[in-house]
Amino acid sequence: MKLLYPYIFITCLLCLTLPPRPAWSETKSEDYQFYRKHGHHSKAWDEYVEQGFAAYDRQDCNEAAKYLKEAISRQAQDALVYFKLAVCSELMDSPYTAMQYYQLAQEKLQTLPAVHHYQKDIFENYGRALFKSGKEEEAMPYLTRAAVVGTPSFALYYMVGSLFGKKNDWNAAVEYFQKALTQDTTQIEPKLLSQVYYEVAKVYFEAKDYQQTSTMIDKALQLDPTNENAVKLKRSVNTGLQQKSMVEMLRNLSDKSSSQEPTPQSAPPPPAASQLPPLEGATTDPTPPMGTTNPPAPAPAPTP
Repeated sequence: MKLLYPYIFITCLLCLTLPPRPAWSETKSEDYQFYRKHGHHSKAWDEYVEQGFAAYDRQDCNEAAKYLKEAISRQAQDALVYFKLAVCSELMDSPYTAMQYYQLAQEKLQTLPAVHHYQKDIFENYGRALFKSGKEEEAMPYLTRAAVVGTPSFALYYMVGSLFGKKNDWNAAVEYFQKALTQDTTQIEPKLLSQVYYEVAKVYFEAKDYQQTSTMIDKALQLDPTNENAVKLKRSVNTGLQQKSMVEMLRNLSDKSSSQEPTPQSAPPPPAASQLPPLEGATTDPTPPMGTTNPPAPAPAPTP
């Protein structure tokens, strides 16, 4: 369908507008302590990992990537190192590099001897990197899993909804779009959010739910009155509502007409032949019915 491409277009804009949630550590040494206790650590690269984690906590991805790559070059193969490098690669607009590091991180996270929140975060992050790299089919199971176990967000639900829309699963698409629109959208520019409402409206329009379509279009136009696509769709919705109203009116008239038609009366059955009067000029049949006898004739009156 024609509306599938805009899903990908809008979702890519969202991916660029909303950066990945890096999940910075609550304290500067939290992840490094976890690394030293449960990770793949060694004196050969611990110093670089510590410097990289510190830069990551300062949200300085350039410094973090420099130190963590140095640790990897010295044979560090740690889940948290890979994950942080993947996040920084995304933030530095290198989705293919991010995808590679997420893949390595996922493999190592599965074998961690202790629980870490990256084990849940990996689903959204890896799925988003796959999606941005054009690997929608591979991204689907990661993003749907993230929608269940991960942290709710507008971008996450919208991506899942768009993938279901691409599969023409309108019910699932609408479900996730509705979830997306209940999340915080303050970081999204009004024009972009208007376009998102327009895309959601198109899903309802395909499902012939014109009331919801109209609601979504109104919100789109409130955010951006110059949204030409929303204006055009609003005209189509008005036409659809008029046609639907006409069909319902004709159906009601037809039902009313049918209920007012008189019920046909069936003709009474003909009387039994024995109850019919003799035809004019006909004589009574002198022959009695079989099995009956004629009554005896009366005796003649005596002659005086």
